[in-house]
Amino acid sequence: MTKYLCVHCDKTFTHEGSKKPRCPECMRVNGLEEVAARKAEAERQRPPWMMWAIAGGVLAAAGVGYAIWADGTPDTVEGDAPLAPLDQAAVVGHLRHEGVQARQLESMLVPTDEIETWAEGAARSGSATEKAAAILTAIRERASEGAFVRWSFGIPRETPPATPTQVLAWMEEDGGRHHLYPLEVASLMAVALRAVDVPAMVAEAIAFEGERRPPDPSGQLGYYVVAVYPGEAGVGDPTYFDPYEGREVQPSETRVLTDPEAIGAALATRALHLLSRESDPERAVEASSQSIRLDGSSPSNRAVRGAILLAAGQTNEGLDELSSAKQLRPDAPRRNLLASVHLAQRDLDSASRELSAALEQYPDFAPGRATLAAVHLTRQETDLARSELEEAERIDPDLHLLPQLWAQFYASTGDMVRAVQRAQQAVERNGDIQTRLMAARIYRSAARYDMMRREAHAVLDRTPANRQTETRELIRQLLGPTALEPIEDEPVAAAGDDDDWGDEGGEDDGELGLGDPDSLQLDSDLLGTGGGGGGGGPSLLGDDERLGGGLGGDGLGGGLGGGGMGGGGLQLGGGGGGGPRLNLGE
Repeated sequence: MTKYLCVHCDKTFTHEGSKKPRCPECMRVNGLEEVAARKAEAERQRPPWMMWAIAGGVLAAAGVGYAIWADGTPDTVEGDAPLAPLDQAAVVGHLRHEGVQARQLESMLVPTDEIETWAEGAARSGSATEKAAAILTAIRERASEGAFVRWSFGIPRETPPATPTQVLAWMEEDGGRHHLYPLEVASLMAVALRAVDVPAMVAEAIAFEGERRPPDPSGQLGYYVVAVYPGEAGVGDPTYFDPYEGREVQPSETRVLTDPEAIGAALATRALHLLSRESDPERAVEASSQSIRLDGSSPSNRAVRGAILLAAGQTNEGLDELSSAKQLRPDAPRRNLLASVHLAQRDLDSASRELSAALEQYPDFAPGRATLAAVHLTRQETDLARSELEEAERIDPDLHLLPQLWAQFYASTGDMVRAVQRAQQAVERNGDIQTRLMAARIYRSAARYDMMRREAHAVLDRTPANRQTETRELIRQLLGPTALEPIEDEPVAAAGDDDDWGDEGGEDDGELGLGDPDSLQLDSDLLGTGGGGGGGGPSLLGDDERLGGGLGGDGLGGGLGGGGMGGGGLQLGGGGGGGPRLNLGE
């Protein structure tokens, strides 16, 4: 494994394999330097006396560099940003005033040469609304060719939020089936319109009249469209264009964003990515703080911050943010997030009340149905749980938490063959820590010990180096003393193949009792990896451990209930029983 530094965005990352490395931050493949090799070579060639000269040179260069930076960097811009397109200097000025460094996202609404060329070809001529309609058609044509697809917003995708230029490149791929965020598609359309002299703005579509499901089921990502005014930006009533799904009806409730507010929304999405895909809780907390500084009235930004704080073990602060999000917008996604927390705290009545209100507003709200299924499972109401799971699956078959919930359902009814099958599906769909531990416990109960060990080793591989000892102890307590023994080389058996099921010496210490809801709790996906997919992921904690923090997200986990994709600290325990406790968010 080799460590690289991207000279474009200062991102340090590791890469292994024969493929050419790509920066996970700015997606560039050029301008990458091997950190270790570069340092070693420099040390070999540097005479000892040069250290003193270098030290003096660094100080001098720092002084000169600061003078150049101070002279060439835009001044801070105080006051609220106008509801109009801003040039690059004004954007940076507003961000500097708020103490925000958004890196490449600072220019997400400034046209580039590639965007301008594409926009001129797509829009040609006409009025502002005619140009908008033409660019909308161009984007929807790419969607019809499978360049990007609607998805459940269950977990952040593996790549970070992209600039419009990168989004345009992805859209040129027929059949690419990229998982784009609504904000990315709306930003592409807005910046393309600006390139052809239409002062378009990004707007959040909060609701569409008569729809039975919310535009953004996650409650964290937001659903964004483009606002085109009849004349000057911000004056009069705009016409809204929906490039992500192509709705022809106007949204019934909207919120037009200033450019800094749109960047704040992108920073919130970056925070989710940093936590659950890069296992970097410190940067995730900072990115979410910056998003709040740019747009503290955004329920989505508040929900993201709440998820991150909860997952890092800061329960009170996280709940405060989620409560603020609900006060700002008491809709189904926000209620589902709070229901997930109530479920994690075993406050089933409060969870049920929130879910009842959410499903009354949006009957086809799949994440809410999944969270309600978790409530029923916790109450051992298996028939009601099955009904809600089937309904959630009918509404959204790709809901990423459904395999986890089905695995728990079958385990609770004693059908271990199907429980194993669903656990395997869950790992295939989302191989984060929470999901793998859930699967490992089911494999252990089903006497699939090699499969259990594979997941245990995978969990350890995704744990930061400074938490390896704690994680080893946690795995042993959850899965038994042989969980981290070497893995047999034989292939993993298919889930329906029960030839080698049976007891293994040393694995029977402490039955898991998967049929007992107190031994494998159906707490909220706060203890899982939330997402547009459904709340109430199975908890891995015993009756002693309650709301301990988050689990999941490729090393640091997690999220909230149906809609939450947050993540952060892997923190187990902390309840009244003094069980194993591990917090990766500190």
